[in-house]
Amino acid sequence: MPTVLTLRNIRIAIYTNDHPPPHVHALKGNEAEARFRLNCPQGPVELWDHEGFKLSELNEIGGLVVHNLEAICVKWGEIHG
Repeated sequence: MPTVLTLRNIRIAIYTNDHPPPHVHALKGNEAEARFRLNCPQGPVELWDHEGFKLSELNEIGGLVVHNLEAICVKWGEIHG
C-alpha cells in the first residue's frame, strides 16, 4: 500500500488492491483509520468513514488531502488505471 502523504504519525495511503471510487486511507497505527473519497480530478474531497480519529485530526487530514488532490488523483490513476 503506497503512502502518498504523511502528517506526523498519520499515513495517507492508497491500497493497491482496492476498489473504486478513488479514495485514500488515513492510518494512525492500529488506533485510527479514516477514508476520504477524492471525486477526482476536482473534488470535493469527502470524509467517507472513520474510527478513532479526533475531529481536529480529521479536519487537518482532509485539508492536506484537498491541498494535494491533483497529485493524489494522478497516483490513484497510476495504481488503478
